[in-house]
Amino acid sequence: MNMVPGLGSGSTVLRGERVRLEPLSQAHAQGLFLRGGHAPDWAFMPRGCFIDLADARQWVDEAMSAPGEQPWAIVENAKGKIVGSTRYLNMLPEHRSLEIGWTWLGQEWQRTGVNTEAKALLLAHAFERLRCLRVEFKADARNLRSQRALERIGAIREGVLRKHRIVQNDVSRDSVYFSVIDTEWLAVKRRLAQLSEGR
Repeated sequence: MNMVPGLGSGSTVLRGERVRLEPLSQAHAQGLFLRGGHAPDWAFMPRGCFIDLADARQWVDEAMSAPGEQPWAIVENAKGKIVGSTRYLNMLPEHRSLEIGWTWLGQEWQRTGVNTEAKALLLAHAFERLRCLRVEFKADARNLRSQRALERIGAIREGVLRKHRIVQNDVSRDSVYFSVIDTEWLAVKRRLAQLSEGR
């Protein structure tokens, strides 16, 4: 896979109309802590919300050091506010594939089109710069909102991995997998543009 040189070094900023995705660093920890303390927003995440700034800093360190991952902070262009985070996971250059996940937003930016634009930036970078053949997503089977959002952008539901991950409160969750492949990207790109115009 012809990945962009320096991807793993965290040098790639992805810029959109409303938001930009900045490679995650400790400079984002304070802003992430301010947005990531609402427990219900983390109900279907692998872990709970941030309990203090030290917890947010530790989370940033873990995200930055995770092998095969590229984390970003989502930053609002207009005011420079850090509004959430997202990342590439399971980056497999030999298979020209990766996963988009660990996406969360502060309450004020949920249902605003920010998530749609962030997904568009990540998908465009994956297919047009990294030359991926496949980008996948997984959602907790209980998280119907996330599944509807993925279907809305044109991702294809592939199936369910039963008792796939043990998450918060020792729950053994089922994971629903979705994907977009290279031959579908142009149609998905048009769909994302339409959704952005209609926000």
